[in-house]
Amino acid sequence: MSQCEECGKKLGIFEGYRHPTMGKKHLVCSPCFEHVEESVAKWREFVVNNSFNVNTSEIPNQVSWKEKMPDFSSMNIPQRVLAEILVYL
Repeated sequence: MSQCEECGKKLGIFEGYRHPTMGKKHLVCSPCFEHVEESVAKWREFVVNNSFNVNTSEIPNQVSWKEKMPDFSSMNIPQRVLAEILVYL
């Protein structure tokens, strides 16, 4: 026997629906499932409507990694140390 995650109602062996967001280990009764599914649908619609940016001019230009990279040749770093640094970049 399990309980509904939303209202706490006792569910039988073959009763209950899988919770849409919490997974298969969490069961809900029929009225609660409809309420949760409606809430998930509203959230999904909100996310999809706000995911796509129509104004592409607002996106800042990306800076090249070479512009951000420090000039190691002017730092007087030994070659073996410089080679180890560049491996991690």
